[in-house]
This record gives sequence, structure tokens and C-alpha cells, in this order.
Amino acid sequence: MAFFEKVLEGNVMSTKILIRADVNKNTLLKAYQISKDFENRYSAYKNNSFLNLINQSAGIKTIDLEEMDIDIFTQSIKASKDTNGLFDITIGSLSHGAYHFGFKNQKVASKQDIKKAKPLISYKNIDLKDKSIFLKQKNMRIDLGGIGKGYVSKLIAKFLLDNGAKKILVDVGGEIISIGKSFVVAIKNPFEDKILATIKTSKEAISISTSGDYERFIDKDNHHIIDTKEGKSNLYYSSMTIIKNSLDIDLLDAYATALFNTPNIKPLVNKLDISAITIDKDKTISLYNIDKLNIDKIEF
Repeated sequence: MAFFEKVLEGNVMSTKILIRADVNKNTLLKAYQISKDFENRYSAYKNNSFLNLINQSAGIKTIDLEEMDIDIFTQSIKASKDTNGLFDITIGSLSHGAYHFGFKNQKVASKQDIKKAKPLISYKNIDLKDKSIFLKQKNMRIDLGGIGKGYVSKLIAKFLLDNGAKKILVDVGGEIISIGKSFVVAIKNPFEDKILATIKTSKEAISISTSGDYERFIDKDNHHIIDTKEGKSNLYYSSMTIIKNSLDIDLLDAYATALFNTPNIKPLVNKLDISAITIDKDKTISLYNIDKLNIDKIEF
């Protein structure tokens, strides 16, 4: 039986989600539930989440893992290694500890708080076994904010493919997967309430990840994309879009975080075999490896 495309829109992980696919309504609702289940298990903002159990056990005890736990932590550690720690899932001591990003008491961290948090950031201090995890230092914190939305987008896309979908568009807070149809994806202008550019995808699978300093911030100089080395926000860019011909939106989500903290991204873009569109603070637009992409058109 063939299905007409259906669209579901909602909210998850403090952001918007859109799922579009040629499946029945029940399958679409199950796809959405994947995102809600992920949020309940891995949110740092839910006191009884599994992620908070791991963080509370840092330096104390090992925690047993399920299959999906192992997968997301494995992918997170891979992204951390790929970027030499520019992305690091143990940034929680800074993002949630020093700055309290996303909490009611978020604030600009003091130099003392940053100094205290930085030694706790190192993915190398995660002991990930086949079925367990142990954070080696007490007060370490895992924060999946830099990879979670991308991971959820990938989970949903794979679920839809497994359930017969041929045309898929998934967008979880700017982490986008397009498969089987030409969709038009817009990139927001970080300086004005309008579109900066549009990407017309082809039918081939493609992932598009966008990060910006305009979505979550304390003030104009303190946004949520924190440099793991310096312990503060860099002001190199206002928007960063990472693109690849694949379903690896989880890794692209993490890579965008790393590149946001890199003044010269070309070497890392080439190393990671990705494409990028950046808009810096002077409103200069730069393109990297766009010719590699399976896209029909890009317009500014």
C-alpha cells in the first residue's frame, strides 16, 4: 500500500521537531515517541533521567548500559576523538555546572568556576566497556546537548526507513536528514528575521546541521557553544552549517560544535570530509567543499 506524505510537528528537548514521510499516522506517532523517550532517558534537565544517574555516579561506581546507551556514547567519544576534544561530551561541568545553561539560574560563569570546571573535561576519562560506563573523576558530567538532537534525527530516519518510508524529512532543532525526495531546506539569517540561503536537496540521503549564537545565550557575548579549552564562548561565527552525503547527522551535530570554536576551519573540514557554510561576525559568508554535495541547488 502506498501512502501520501504526512507531516508531524511538535516539541522535544526544548526545540521544535518536524517529521515528514510517506507512512501512516500511527508510524509517524511512533517516530515522534522515539524523540520523547530519548529526552526522558538522556536529558540533563530531568532529575530522574538515566544520564543524571551516570553523572551522579561519577568517580563512585560503574553503571550498566543498554544497547542504545553504548551506541550514543560510542558515537560521542568518536566525535570527541575526531575533533581532538574541541567537541567533548564531558563538557557538562562547564555547560551545566559553571554556566547552568538551560536552567533557571543560568549565568555567566566566573573565572573561578571556569578554572574549577576545566580539569573535569576529558572524554579520555570515560571508561566505556561492552555493557557499562564509569566516569573516572568525581563531579564529571556528560552533556549530550552537542550531539543529542542529531542522534535523535538519525534514530527517527532509520526507524522510518525500516518501516517502509521512501520519502523522508526529519528536522530536530536544525539537525536535518533528507532522503528520497528533493526538499528545500532554509538556513536562517543570524542577523535578521529572514532566510539567508536555501538548499534544494536531491533524492540522495543528505544530512544538514546548523548551529548559531542566536538560539541559546545569556548575553550577546555568551552563547551556549562553549570552547572546552578556554571555558567560554568564542565569537568567530554567528552561524555554522555542516553538510554531508550521509545519514551521519549525529556526528555532524558534534562537528558543528567543534568547528564553531575553530577560527580556521578548512583543515578540519577536509580531515572530516564534510562541507560547510559559515557566517562570521562581519556577515562574511564562506563556503567549503560545496561541490561534493548531492544537492540540486543552493541559493543566497
